[in-house]
Amino acid sequence: MQIQNKIGEGLFGQIHKCLTDDGNTCAIKIYKERCPRKLREKEIKILQSISHTNIQKIVKSDQEYKWFITELMNQDLYQMIIKHGCLQQSTIKQILLQLSNGLSYLHQLGYVHRDIKLENVMMTKEPVIKFIDFGLSVYIDYNKQYPRHCGTSTYMAPELNLDDKLIMGEILKKSDIFALGVLIFILCYGCPPFTIAKSTECKFWQTIEQRKWQSFWNYFDKKIIRSDDHFKNLIQNMLEPDHKSRFTIQQVKEHQYLNEVGNLNELLL
Repeated sequence: MQIQNKIGEGLFGQIHKCLTDDGNTCAIKIYKERCPRKLREKEIKILQSISHTNIQKIVKSDQEYKWFITELMNQDLYQMIIKHGCLQQSTIKQILLQLSNGLSYLHQLGYVHRDIKLENVMMTKEPVIKFIDFGLSVYIDYNKQYPRHCGTSTYMAPELNLDDKLIMGEILKKSDIFALGVLIFILCYGCPPFTIAKSTECKFWQTIEQRKWQSFWNYFDKKIIRSDDHFKNLIQNMLEPDHKSRFTIQQVKEHQYLNEVGNLNELLL
């Protein structure tokens, strides 16, 4: 195996291009020394236990869990937004459909991602949209509690910002839906819908928390006109402050917004 240039870096690891012994160009994640073995082992075992078109595929791993090799991806959605700006509705629909399929698969198996964001979704050259980075992912035991404050702040659901340190596992699927809603909103408007889901710190979150959706949309539509009512209804249900009333991934997939098939032609230009 030949390790080549670095193409990415996270809190606990670096991503390099690599040339495998059989001549394939792949990506390798090399964990930093400070990353606990327990976390390294968890991420690799999760990736080994799942297989889906919309989830990055693991190719090989080290027996000591110091690195693992995956298929090579082209760019993440954050880079894509920087390059393309706001996306067309047809593009957003196809991205959401593929991500919903991947997340539905994870949730059916009992996994939650816990760090859905633009940087953790990548495209292949075809393009196909895929989730990456399962470092914070867990398998849910519905009778067990998990660390509450987990994820990226601008994508975290309000139930993750409470003072209690632990949260019941059964709620975490709904937190994934919330983060996916934030991601899809950014693809449409080019900015996040709020800075943090705490009413004392963000006036935009206050509007969502009070469900003053007309005021919310009036503000963002001044920036860029997005008149798709089905899109707005879906976002309202994905960003619903009460997790009990928030959509499941199945409800997202069945929503009228996804009745029309989208495409990724815009990203091929």
